Amino acid sequence: MATPYCSQADLVERFGVRELAQLTDETAATSPDSAEITKACDEATSLIDSYISARYITPLATVPTIVRKWACDIARKFLWKDRAGPDSPVSLNHDAAMAQLRDVARGTAALPDAAGTAPASSGGSVSVSSSAQTFTDDVLALL
Repeated sequence: MATPYCSQADLVERFGVRELAQLTDETAATSPDSAEITKACDEATSLIDSYISARYITPLATVPTIVRKWACDIARKFLWKDRAGPDSPVSLNHDAAMAQLRDVARGTAALPDAAGTAPASSGGSVSVSSSAQTFTDDVLALL
């Protein structure tokens, strides 16, 4: 797998070492479990790529700030699992990131400084043909 769009250092910077330790160290809650955090970051990256891959070359060579934020918010939700309520900041930030990813996938939003893919070209041309006119003015006048 390519380099994840977020790292343990990113999560610590945004959410603090204490929260990460509480979420990942089930025994003493004193230090974060790096393996669990790396897994959450990898899963967040894969999820993001699944939304943007139709419009952008993935993995992204340069990670825009907004993508890093989405990855952090998604990874955090993965670490919280079912412990975050639907109205908690954890869930609301995750849901906002997912909504923005759907916008990117639909083409109503774009990623800054990301290399896009060109739409597929059919290489063909459009032609229209129709049958001969069935009802002329003369025919309709007889009816």
